[in-house]
Amino acid sequence: MFNQLLLWFTLIIPWFALIPINKTDVKKFFPGAMFGALVLTLVFQIADTFKWWEIEENIILLTNITPFVYGLFFVGTIIILHFTYHHFLLYLFTNLIIDAFLSFGIGRWYEHFGIYKLVNINSIGVYLLTTGVAILIYGFQKWQETVMIQN
Repeated sequence: MFNQLLLWFTLIIPWFALIPINKTDVKKFFPGAMFGALVLTLVFQIADTFKWWEIEENIILLTNITPFVYGLFFVGTIIILHFTYHHFLLYLFTNLIIDAFLSFGIGRWYEHFGIYKLVNINSIGVYLLTTGVAILIYGFQKWQETVMIQN
């Protein structure tokens, strides 16, 4: 029961963190977050194929991907971009810290509760994956800014 509450919490509650952020910034960074969620969804599919990890408990709507991707990760991407965009080193440093917390802290906590377990990858591999995804998101956001028509 606790795991289900935690999983639903990571999907729904983070969206409330967007309320105080300027609506224009949310719209500006939404495509970057969507791109990041797409990339992470692909990573989860690859991970399933290569047995990098196994999802042991999930919410009813998802099978081999955790709700983290569409909740906490998605919203977190918008928030990080909101506060660090146009300062790549600050963005990278922020992501390195958060990715370390997720890979070596939250990830182990999720394993302890039986939500998922690492199989053919370790926490360092997860850290490198999430850092790579963060760099791709930043590049996408920079590209997105050049192709969007400004109002």
